[in-house]
Amino acid sequence: MVMSSSVAEVGTISLEKKIGQMLLIGYPGGQEGFAMLGGILSQRPFGNIILFSRNSGSPSFMMEQSRKINTMMTEITGIRPLIAVDQEGGTVARVAQGMTLIPGAMAIAAAFNAGEIGLADVERLGLISGTELMALGINMNLAPVADINVNPENPVIGVRSYGENPQKVAELSAAFARGLASAGMLATAKHFPGHGDTTVDSHLGLPVVDVSPDRLDTVELVPFKRLIKEGIAAIMSAHLVFPAVEPEGIPATLSARILGGLLRERLGFRGLIITDCLEMHAVQGRFDNLAVRAVLAGADILCLSHSASVQNEAFDSLVAAVRDGTISESRIDESLCRILEAKAGIGALCAYDAASLGGLRKASSVALAARVADASISVLRGRNGGPLAGGGNYIDMLPEVQTGVEDAGRPRQTVASFLASRNPQIKSMCIGLDPDDSALAACLASIIEGPVALGVYALGKHPAQAVFLAGVAAECARRGIELFCVSMRSPYDAALVQAICKGAVSGISCAYEYTDLSAEAVAEFLCKVSNARGICPVQAFPRIE
Repeated sequence: MVMSSSVAEVGTISLEKKIGQMLLIGYPGGQEGFAMLGGILSQRPFGNIILFSRNSGSPSFMMEQSRKINTMMTEITGIRPLIAVDQEGGTVARVAQGMTLIPGAMAIAAAFNAGEIGLADVERLGLISGTELMALGINMNLAPVADINVNPENPVIGVRSYGENPQKVAELSAAFARGLASAGMLATAKHFPGHGDTTVDSHLGLPVVDVSPDRLDTVELVPFKRLIKEGIAAIMSAHLVFPAVEPEGIPATLSARILGGLLRERLGFRGLIITDCLEMHAVQGRFDNLAVRAVLAGADILCLSHSASVQNEAFDSLVAAVRDGTISESRIDESLCRILEAKAGIGALCAYDAASLGGLRKASSVALAARVADASISVLRGRNGGPLAGGGNYIDMLPEVQTGVEDAGRPRQTVASFLASRNPQIKSMCIGLDPDDSALAACLASIIEGPVALGVYALGKHPAQAVFLAGVAAECARRGIELFCVSMRSPYDAALVQAICKGAVSGISCAYEYTDLSAEAVAEFLCKVSNARGICPVQAFPRIE
């Protein structure tokens, strides 16, 4: 198995296999999808795989799938593949069954800000994630998110970020990356140079981050500098335009000024540069020859998550570009050396037996994740919980996927189900995110005596939900009933709640994500089993200038 990055050994690898090592491809789910992967690999020697929830299943299924991928790709290429996944925690966790589902970045930051957990705990969360993924044969995590969410209207980062403070984001992302690395896994910081100040989802359009060089240096780049200093294995480029660095309107992924000049030369990064998916609408259809342009810009690995035709086109275009002199083979060799060096640094190969799965969901791991979730609940305004301690009403708006990066599927348990097991005097109503007039009328007619607590979810994206909240607030005001709100996602929803309810809300808190752990923590908070201790890592209400 080729694992050395020596120039001599690189020279023995065919051009096609070199190009294959620079591509990270996804494939459809199910047995048919895996069969398609076999057909794809029989035609072109792709060297790396990215898995999604569509490829996910039980731990034993995941381990066997990884074994087959590793065997098949190693036989074809002679080189161990990267098997990558986005396992950030919170709203982005591709592998769920049998795993310790850790809280997302903003929930972690809220608990950290309160002093309830330390950097060692964050590092341990990374270790848990890395160890469990490695047990399944997955050796690269496309995490941590190093973006600084300074824009309340950011549609795709939000709670995936550790917050708006550059130094704290740097500390927390570096701690999580250390944990992943200590498990033998390749960690990947994203999305360079920073996706936190956008109002456009790069899955759907091309964002422009029009900030000064000084601002970029003192905000967006701070976490990446820290991660580079600590030896992060890989950095993912963003499909964003940064006019201060690249004045020609070229996104970072395709910009030599950003990947070569800023990241390699100025910041001194020597690890892998991996692109965000080249099938995202920020770049696909807007620029031609994406694969060739990304490699010329300085990318080592190109991510192509979905379409076999796009993957084949990228492979063929790179081979043709080397043969016609557009890209020198020495440039390909530079990336190949970095790829082989990174692969050599991965921990021991998974044993691919039942014993490998013995470390999943350890009681101590689940306990730490639950402790973080509980400590993350934050009061944003008003009273500190307990509105339903003596009974009352809970309106549970069940979550749905809000961005292209999230995984489908609701949590197995809801706030309502946890409340039912704690206090039979609480009447819960579960509704969708876009309730109509009939849903509002039915809900108002069902309210019993006692306070009303309402869980909102992505309120700013759902106008019907805002109308519903206004109706509930008016009814509570008419009947003299206390109204309490919990944001089960974005802390920025607090300002909308305040405006919609016109101050007639006794308290607003935030859980940052709707997961089993956060649902249980919110239920305990509402019943006054525990106080909210989290400190929100972003400014939830607009600053008064």
